[in-house]
Amino acid sequence: MANWTEVIPGIWRFDDSCSVYAVEGPEGFLIVDAGTGQWLNHLDALPARPVALVCTHYFRDHSAGAVEAARRGIPVYVPEGEREIFEEPEEHFRRRETYIIYDNLWNLYAPIEGIKTAGVLQDYGTISLAGLSLEVVPQPGATVTQCGLVCTVGGKKIIFCGETIHSAGRVPRVAPLQYNYNDLPGAINVYHSARILRRHEPAALFPSLGKPILERTDEALGLLQESLRALCGARAYDDPSGRFDAIDNPKIIRVTDHVWYSASSTSVNWYLVSESGKVLVIDYGYDMKGAMFPAYSSPSNRRVLLHDLDCLEEQFGVERIDVVLVSHFHDDHVCGIPLLQRLFGTECWAANSFADLIEQPEAHCFPCTWHQPCRVDRRFDLDETVTWEEYTFHFAPMTGHTRFASLIGFEADGKRFAHTGDQYFFADQDCPFAERGRLQNHVYRNGALIDGYDQSGGWLLDWKPEVVIRGHQEPLFTDPEFFDQIEEWIKDYRGLHERILPLGEEETHFNLDSWGGWIWPYRTHLAAPGPACVSVTVRNPFPREAALIVRLVGPEGWEGSGATLIAPARAEVCCELEIIPDGPCRRRPFAVELSGEGHCFGQVAEALITVGGARF
Repeated sequence: MANWTEVIPGIWRFDDSCSVYAVEGPEGFLIVDAGTGQWLNHLDALPARPVALVCTHYFRDHSAGAVEAARRGIPVYVPEGEREIFEEPEEHFRRRETYIIYDNLWNLYAPIEGIKTAGVLQDYGTISLAGLSLEVVPQPGATVTQCGLVCTVGGKKIIFCGETIHSAGRVPRVAPLQYNYNDLPGAINVYHSARILRRHEPAALFPSLGKPILERTDEALGLLQESLRALCGARAYDDPSGRFDAIDNPKIIRVTDHVWYSASSTSVNWYLVSESGKVLVIDYGYDMKGAMFPAYSSPSNRRVLLHDLDCLEEQFGVERIDVVLVSHFHDDHVCGIPLLQRLFGTECWAANSFADLIEQPEAHCFPCTWHQPCRVDRRFDLDETVTWEEYTFHFAPMTGHTRFASLIGFEADGKRFAHTGDQYFFADQDCPFAERGRLQNHVYRNGALIDGYDQSGGWLLDWKPEVVIRGHQEPLFTDPEFFDQIEEWIKDYRGLHERILPLGEEETHFNLDSWGGWIWPYRTHLAAPGPACVSVTVRNPFPREAALIVRLVGPEGWEGSGATLIAPARAEVCCELEIIPDGPCRRRPFAVELSGEGHCFGQVAEALITVGGARF
């Protein structure tokens, strides 16, 4: 019959569907992972009662027992990225596709019954439970959001590491590492997690599947990394060897003496170093290109890890980033900002044209939105100049890849730079500019407008940068042929779209992106039934001033208000309207209906509302 076994003084192990550990603290016992919950029937064998339970990840063989533990009054703590799947698994299963599956994430191995969690484990944070100080370390692998816990027991540093390692050189199972259809990005994550563990130099490791590793932990982890390299050596995954090398040898690359860029981030993050030793970065996104998240969108499948800070400290002796200057609002460019703000107090500077989008992500539904709010410490208009240390930044609109972006110009080391976000990319990087293909990266749902390249291209031709830095490619050192390409880009973009779409000056249209309007906020949560007030923006599709009639509509039984707006030609106008649901609901859609000059354009934009319940 299974029972508790003392592994080392102060730590007991129960052999459940996973290894369940009980750690003795000044205030009682901390339980690590829940298994099936059989251990709850053997608590009398422990010297004291459990006062908290932490789960390293959501797999059912690790989490099912948390339901009964919570019923018995034991507070349950889970990884921050997994709170929703622990609390509302029914919602997770409603959303998860179960027919044509091309992602093999093990998120069908999720809890089947929800619990109310007591709190979350924040990456790189410290939490006190049972009187023990626990450092939360990211351990992506079996799940993207798995956590490890570092603590000191008996004067020795130990780590509860989930299923990152089973035993020397081995993982307990490979299948969960195949996030995508046939490659193993999760194996690269485990390699990275092993590196994190090795840097902590633990005296002992406590895996959730496998027996405790009480000696030669570095050797065990080193063998694991060797096994992972061997496993991925023949995979089709893009250059796994290069990815492993990048994890082992992170670096930032010099452009000029004071301008550097990251070699390990999904979007290229550009560092500007001041004479005083402070660092400003343009954008701060995901670590480990292509490995930190699967290609399938969901906040629970994507995770932010710190990157480049070791390199900055080694190169310049700095331990923090002073400011993040944002080029546009997409998740791969802003997702790391809340983490920098929490850990280092980093400031975020963003243009007014999209500052609300990163500060209130719940309020909109434009593509590639990171779900965590970024505190915007400084806002500016695109016709302003902004100074940081000895550098002055100039800005301009950029509405091609997305309308919610800004061109950024500055001078450093005697050269004129321009950051063009994700707007301008070339093929054939090694040939002269005149021979390079222009890669079209405009995304219509991002708010692509017909004059987008007129604006950004015109600014580049006026600014005449010597170095162009971008969101996903290496720096470009310009010459006259580069600016010839920009002139052609302006003509091609406008000409191609005017050729294929009814965008004539006298025609009725909603511009290139075909947006009739939007509702702000996109997500509304009311604690009790009543009216919800929202801001409705609509676009005048006519080449002349027009009276536009707008009305909110919902399912049968809902009441919505309306208004008539006088809008200049092609202009966007807004007003405040109300919708009154007929009772409690969960994420129900309602819409704005638009008409004008005898034309009915239908329900041009939607939003979602929840009435009642604990959360949206």
